[in-house]
Amino acid sequence: MLPVDLICSAIATQEGFFSSDPEVIPRKQNNPGDLRYAGQLGATGWKIAPEPIATFSDLPHGVAALYRQVWQWVAMGLTLREMIARQDQATEAVYLANVQEWTGLPADTPILELLPPLVPANSLKRT
Repeated sequence: MLPVDLICSAIATQEGFFSSDPEVIPRKQNNPGDLRYAGQLGATGWKIAPEPIATFSDLPHGVAALYRQVWQWVAMGLTLREMIARQDQATEAVYLANVQEWTGLPADTPILELLPPLVPANSLKRT
C-alpha cells in the first residue's frame, strides 16, 4: 500500500469517519477527511466555528477530495508532521501519534521521498 493510501485511511480513522455513529460529521457530510470547504468539486460549505466544513454530494467526491488534498501536500514536499499540523492544530500531538502508529510512517521525512520511484519512460523497450 502506498504512503498516500495509508495517510488517507489514517486521517479518515482519526476524524471518526469509520465510526458507527451516523451523526459524526465526516460520515454525515460524505467528508472522510473532515476537510474545510474550499470550493472542491461536489462540495458545499457547512458552517462550523471557526471555519466551514465541506459537505460533499456523495462519498466518491469526498474521498477524491481527501486524496487530492494529501497528494497536494506530498507534491509540496511536506512531512507527515507538517500534514497533520495543517489538518488539526488543536490536537496535533495525539493526531500525529495515532497516524504514525496506524501507518508506520516517519514523522519528519518528506512523504515524496517514501514513494516508490517511477519507471523512466525512456527505459522501456519499444517494439
